[in-house]
Amino acid sequence: METLLSPSGDFLRKKAQRSLAIAVICEIAVLLIVVLSSYPRLPVHAWLGNFDTTLAVTAIIPALGAYHYNHIYRRTKQGMKGEKRVIEFLKSKFNDSYFLINNVVYVNERGHKENIDHIVLGPNGIFALETKDYSGRITCRKGYWGVPYPYGRSPSSQAKGNAAWVKNAINDPRVTWVEPVVVFSNPDVELEVIDPEVEIVKLNELVDSITSYKGYDFSIDQLKIMGNVIIRKSQRTLN
Repeated sequence: METLLSPSGDFLRKKAQRSLAIAVICEIAVLLIVVLSSYPRLPVHAWLGNFDTTLAVTAIIPALGAYHYNHIYRRTKQGMKGEKRVIEFLKSKFNDSYFLINNVVYVNERGHKENIDHIVLGPNGIFALETKDYSGRITCRKGYWGVPYPYGRSPSSQAKGNAAWVKNAINDPRVTWVEPVVVFSNPDVELEVIDPEVEIVKLNELVDSITSYKGYDFSIDQLKIMGNVIIRKSQRTLN
């Protein structure tokens, strides 16, 4: 499997760095508020009977911010490990008739940046992969993801939105459908899937899921052209 040049391969790395930086700033803000409000001579200090109440109560806001961005940082780092696992797996299983693009960033119709973890272009079809690295029991009934799935957007919606963008980016009448796939890369995951809206697989099931799809008969040259179109469109939306 050949890896085509990714237009923005450091998307998750930058997101992790940004989240960590904000978390550190929030933690420093908490520390400063607590320290400053601990000195009686400072105007931020107040004494009410036996209870030393101060403007340190405002530390709750940056404390919540620190918790939130630390959570995003840990989740993003986990996602990076999952994506690396998927990349290594795909490269070891597919021959040179398949092409891989990683971490494609685009701007959706609401003006927000989205990230497509992996795009696989093969002679039999094109696949937009949404990678999740969660462990434990994950349930999905049609488009509904139940507890204990972590808070956030539905992986089904993410995969379908990404597939729609890929199809529009290619803009070729021969491409009538891009297959959305949600891939759980953590070997400790347990899936309960009932009548899903999109393909949902564990990593060890991904090869069969892709190779069993019968939709197209693209040549290698056609796949390279489409891959380069995807990359150019992604770069254009970010400029």
